[in-house]
Amino acid sequence: MSLRALAREVGVSDAHLSRVIRAVGYRKAPSGDLAGRVARAFGLPVGYFREYREKVVLDAVKRDSQLREELYERITQGRHRARSRL
Repeated sequence: MSLRALAREVGVSDAHLSRVIRAVGYRKAPSGDLAGRVARAFGLPVGYFREYREKVVLDAVKRDSQLREELYERITQGRHRARSRL
């Protein structure tokens, strides 16, 4: 599939997709939505790219305060235990 055809399929300009692929002018990873659309265009699982998986996780954490608190506790407890062993 050509870059132009892929760009058309995922709904962005070929210039934009080219810059994303070459990482020219971008300081961060492509959006999770774009990563998911590219994966689908290639017949891959939508979660193939980490950018999409990160978006799903971050969206869930933003929506669910209980999940956010549980993850925070899990992450910070691990840090506290590691420091106490020093």
